[in-house]
Amino acid sequence: MNYQQIPELQSLLSAVEKKYGRPVLTTNDFNTLSAIIRFEGREVLSPSTLKRLWGYVSHKTTPRKATLDVLARFAGYKDFSDYRMSLLGEQNDTSAFLDTYYIAAEDIVDGGLLTIGWEPNRVVRLRKVESNWFEVLENRNSKLREGDRFQCPCFFKGLPLVIPTVSRGSQILPSYIAGKTMGLNLVELES
Repeated sequence: MNYQQIPELQSLLSAVEKKYGRPVLTTNDFNTLSAIIRFEGREVLSPSTLKRLWGYVSHKTTPRKATLDVLARFAGYKDFSDYRMSLLGEQNDTSAFLDTYYIAAEDIVDGGLLTIGWEPNRVVRLRKVESNWFEVLENRNSKLREGDRFQCPCFFKGLPLVIPTVSRGSQILPSYIAGKTMGLNLVELES
């Protein structure tokens, strides 16, 4: 079984972050979370194990069930199986109305500037070219590059940004997702 065969893993990590009270992003966060798990549950998960689970370092191994059980208990469940069962009730509710901040492309004038960001420390400044088309003006730590262009009808804070195709010069790149785990944390129109 690999990470792709554990679809609930990202959801479980989010539940752990909710209990922790903030996103787990830095070495200090992993050290602190490890200590809290040890203190509260009398169970041990090393900071290096946590870093692998969160993708902070390369992870080529599949987490053991015992590791998933410890995380699930920390998040308030009996074990990982109990956590999975709790999700079954949520699966019946496959749609919802969103009550989140967003900026629609149609509300931005041509030439208007927009800044988006996501963890860890990714910030991209965009200029609306026309219609739903945007060009990357500045990039900090993302895989997008200055001059890249893409279409996007709307930017939702708290949700991932999915871009079907990115135009880089004469190249058409495959789909790109920004804020895959925690969504965009910055969506700001410049005045």
